Amino acid sequence: MNWKTLFSTPPPDTVWSLDGQKLVVVHRDRKTGDRCAAVAVPEDIFHLGVAGLQSVDEQRLTGLLTSLQETINGVRRVAVVIPTHWVRCFLMEAGELPRRRADLQDVLRWRLKKLLPIAPADLRIAASIQSFGGDQQQVLCSTMSETAIAHLESAFEGAGISPGLVVPRVYAFVLEPASLAVHRVIVQQEDSLLSMAVVTDGGVRFIRTKPLPQSGGSWQGVEREIALAMSYIRTTMAIDGDIEAVVSASEEATVRSIAGLLERQPGVAVRIPDARQICPDVNLASTLGSARLAPMAAVLNGGAP
Repeated sequence: MNWKTLFSTPPPDTVWSLDGQKLVVVHRDRKTGDRCAAVAVPEDIFHLGVAGLQSVDEQRLTGLLTSLQETINGVRRVAVVIPTHWVRCFLMEAGELPRRRADLQDVLRWRLKKLLPIAPADLRIAASIQSFGGDQQQVLCSTMSETAIAHLESAFEGAGISPGLVVPRVYAFVLEPASLAVHRVIVQQEDSLLSMAVVTDGGVRFIRTKPLPQSGGSWQGVEREIALAMSYIRTTMAIDGDIEAVVSASEEATVRSIAGLLERQPGVAVRIPDARQICPDVNLASTLGSARLAPMAAVLNGGAP
């Protein structure tokens, strides 16, 4: 996955969103406007494991995709947004890296061996080398079970759809067109995960994902992680200018609470993306919520398959 290409190529016309509850598609037509459709997902289609998405009921997913593709009349080549907790995200110091892609993959697998409870050979790795500050380099990568991503791709192909980009929600916001803010902090919460990313110097310079308790004490964990991350951003990363904080969460109350925490930080301006306009059906847009629609809008406006 080449993030520089994503920043410079035209956005897609059709974006899909998958999660354990809803399958959503938005197709952008410059003449007639956006079209949006969604269907409920049976709870046993996607199976999660210790390293994210573990397996997919390919046949049933193909049926759901085919039904929505016929409804929306979308294009074949698309972008797909998935929950952040389906993947594992890492930012590594580059050091001396090989030029050949196959050799780079081998080096990353060796480094990931100590970080993930799954054999590196069983992983699909998407990686991008980012340069900043002269000769400094970092590697931004995300991983998923090879079996799971292969089943996802096969399900889409079975419906006549070709995913050109599969991106977790937190990275979807990275693809938004650059705002006037020099420094951007993305705070994205799902039911079981808090994710934070810092976009500055033309790339992602910080990525942090923190699992949250399934019940009880989860909000305290959010408060602590935001406080620790902001302290790291200001002191260790030495970012002392104004920061735009982009907030997305599964519940509106959580969005407001996280926004309140960030607004108390000096030099931070909060932006809450409201992307319900990409779904013309007001009732459907309300049901889907901005937590699903905002990452899709970010990819429509700035990404590319």
